[in-house]
Amino acid sequence: MKKCKFNETALFVSLCVTSILLAGCVATQSDVHYSGIENSQLRQIKQGITTKDQLVEIVGEPTEQSMTEDGAEYLRYKCTETRDNQFAMFPPPIAIKDKKETEHTVVFKLKDDIVQRYWKER
Repeated sequence: MKKCKFNETALFVSLCVTSILLAGCVATQSDVHYSGIENSQLRQIKQGITTKDQLVEIVGEPTEQSMTEDGAEYLRYKCTETRDNQFAMFPPPIAIKDKKETEHTVVFKLKDDIVQRYWKER
């Protein structure tokens, strides 16, 4: 009878250890960092009304400026979003890190120092 009790206990312990090892632990983490013009700032820009000085006050100095022969001025703002993703699983110990960076440019067209329109370029 004692031998049978030992086998049941050993089987139970083995099943517990196996289920813990198979279930493991999973951890994930994502960090997002954004530098550039926010949507809340874009909502403050009124086409045909906002001046260049007001634009610079709202969104800051442009990354790049250019003029065309017809007198239009283009202000470009480079925007970057960086996502750091981390995934870890135990057991077996697996760790995966993924960093993804996306960029776009917001362009403002001005005529006579007034914002005429703006758009995003990828």
